[in-house]
Amino acid sequence: MVPSNLTIQELSNPTEEFVEEAAKLFSILMVADPAAIALTGGNIGLIPTMARAMIKPAALLAGDVYTATDENGVLIGFTIWIRPGEVLFATEEQRAMGFYGFLDKLSDEGKVYYPQVLGKDFPKFIDESVGVPSTEMASYWCYFAMVRADYQGKGVAKALFGLAYEKAKKNGDMMALATTNVRNVAIYEKIGMKVKGHTVMPSPWKEWPAWTFARDTKVE
Repeated sequence: MVPSNLTIQELSNPTEEFVEEAAKLFSILMVADPAAIALTGGNIGLIPTMARAMIKPAALLAGDVYTATDENGVLIGFTIWIRPGEVLFATEEQRAMGFYGFLDKLSDEGKVYYPQVLGKDFPKFIDESVGVPSTEMASYWCYFAMVRADYQGKGVAKALFGLAYEKAKKNGDMMALATTNVRNVAIYEKIGMKVKGHTVMPSPWKEWPAWTFARDTKVE
């Protein structure tokens, strides 16, 4: 059961303030994540920069934002889903919101790795495991699902996913996502997502595991 002091809602007009809060929460939760380490070229000091570069266009331009906030308005958790027909960094406007600045700060090796993996290798794994061409564009894709550590295991993620499910069901969209944390596998299964595949992505810094999930709302 979600703690009574929390408000779970869709954020209709995300702000720059939300972007900063969300990037901060992401950075805290992902600081030891192998994928975050690899995607920053082994420089974890760049995790906040990477987070902003991804969260800002997703929240302000392309996606739907669902939040959990406490009685003081502090961000406890959030998910960001991008609607079918769109993908992150697909437009110049999105890329101009921090993507180029982040790439500039990466090492030469990182500059090659990040676009190759997120632009080609990882999407290929997603498509093959889910069994849908261009899965990220074809689905209601969850780019972020974060809950503050002291509120994990209290139904917050389930509540946030519930709101996304209602919208996906209404529109007849398939829900899909990927995680790099084995702890999340059981959580997403309990929420109603189905595991579609697992792989380990290589990198010069640290290999990282990944699992894909999907849920077809049309058959439910």
